[in-house]
Amino acid sequence: MDLSNNDITKLDVSDCYVLGRIIVANNSLTKFLNQPRDIINPEKLTYLNMMNNNIDEINLNHFYDFYNLEELYIGTDDRLKLEQGSYNRFHGTLRPLKNLTHLKVLDISNTDISKGLRHLPNSLEKFFFDANRPGAKVARIKEKLRPFKGDFKKYKKEKSMKISRKKSVENYESEDQLEINNLLIVGRTGNGKSTLANVLSNTNRFKESDKSVSVTRYFEDEMFTHNGKLYRVVDTIGVGDTKLPKKQVILRIAEAVFTMKEGINQVFFVVGRRFTKEEIDTFELLKTVIFESNIIKHTTIIRTNFTNFRYPDRVKTDRQEIMDENKVLAEIINSCNGIIHIDAPPINIDCELRSRLNKEDRKESRNILLNHIERFNGNYKPYLKTWDQLYVKVCNYMKMKYELEKILQNSNSFEEINRIKEKIAKLEEKVVKETELQCDVEIPLFAKIKLCFKSKNE
Repeated sequence: MDLSNNDITKLDVSDCYVLGRIIVANNSLTKFLNQPRDIINPEKLTYLNMMNNNIDEINLNHFYDFYNLEELYIGTDDRLKLEQGSYNRFHGTLRPLKNLTHLKVLDISNTDISKGLRHLPNSLEKFFFDANRPGAKVARIKEKLRPFKGDFKKYKKEKSMKISRKKSVENYESEDQLEINNLLIVGRTGNGKSTLANVLSNTNRFKESDKSVSVTRYFEDEMFTHNGKLYRVVDTIGVGDTKLPKKQVILRIAEAVFTMKEGINQVFFVVGRRFTKEEIDTFELLKTVIFESNIIKHTTIIRTNFTNFRYPDRVKTDRQEIMDENKVLAEIINSCNGIIHIDAPPINIDCELRSRLNKEDRKESRNILLNHIERFNGNYKPYLKTWDQLYVKVCNYMKMKYELEKILQNSNSFEEINRIKEKIAKLEEKVVKETELQCDVEIPLFAKIKLCFKSKNE
């Protein structure tokens, strides 16, 4: 039903039970339809455009059950109407749209909706939030997205990480009573680090990519249980190939220490179809450090993208070929916990049959990995005292930073915002220096990883 560009003031669709698309843009409606019973079967509606009307003050709770909506336009972008004081007065939070898991387009331009960005559904592709009307509270949303250049998905990710850090800071004392086995995943971008993290945790939280550019810019983690044991998977920035500057790399190392205060149960070094020259160079770089720190006993090489992983004879042949490639590799393989061959093909593909087969491969690969980690108990802390001391310092930094960010979020003064940002920057500089010093002197594994980043990026 398209009734756009008229002068409609009232709309009654109470008998239109199967309407799929409603377009009433550029009218003079003052109410959200006529009665709450107007759309008796809201799951039928996939498209609603009521831009440029004069809707009275109302929140978004009325859209809570419209879970099949794909496009929703409720803002005002007609400058003449705005000048005349005629605009849609939706206000409050975006939270009621959380259940609209099919929503792809949303327009809330010049409304008074001012919060709830993190509740936007992951399906959303286009988001319009212009704030041309003086006093429009949607300007708060625009301001929140300014550091992210309007990319609401980046904002959501950052917000989720802050909430996760807050929970970690609030619960770290109670976590001391839990025995958590940390699984640290390292390797070069494109070899399947994030895919391995998803397979182990049986989630889709870690962003997978087949590109050569790193999409993991932070230490991301996820917990899971297996046979009564609690595990934490930690996916790191790719060794040697991310574009992060040195300061950010050290901050991520600090975050990794904070995430894994219990130490490391297993280091999974991920390699692809064959060891590249860069990976061999990385092994060469870490060889002495690995043996000196004794972490070799907690290291397993994960050979991904091996389609014949179910056949022991082919696995054995591939292992021997890898060892024949390089003496350093042979030495490390013989000293660590060996090589685990798996295949974790993508599952978010259009072909239903291929997706099902790929899921089966990932499930079988997960079983192989779980059987492997069951053999190991307890966590390893390189230089126990130093690790604990560094954790305390990083924990204090995380708590102070969270409190400052909380104040920053509620600040309106330009001077106060700059002052708080300066405090956060000084906090970061301090923890960078402390982390770098202790890593260089007493945790050489991280020091060498840092140097590897430095040599690639400078």
